[in-house]
Amino acid sequence: MMGGDFVEAYVLKNAYKEKLRRMEAAEEKKKSKRRSGEEKKALGGSRGGGLLLGLIKKKVHPKAAAETSNSSGTSSS
Repeated sequence: MMGGDFVEAYVLKNAYKEKLRRMEAAEEKKKSKRRSGEEKKALGGSRGGGLLLGLIKKKVHPKAAAETSNSSGTSSS
C-alpha cells in the first residue's frame, strides 16, 4: 500500500505543477494583451477615434468649390 501512496503523491504533484504552468501562461497572455492595448492608445487610439476624425476633417479644394459656386450662380442668373 505504501507504494500506491507515493504514486498518488507524485501524480498530484505533477498535476499541480502543470496547473501552475497553465495559470502563468494565461497571466502572461493577459499582460501581453494589455501591453498591446496600451501601445495602440499611445500610437493613435482606437478605431472609433480615427473614424470620428475622418468625418470631421474633410479636404476642401478651393478651385473646385469656386467652380461649383460660379457654375451654380451663372445658371440661376
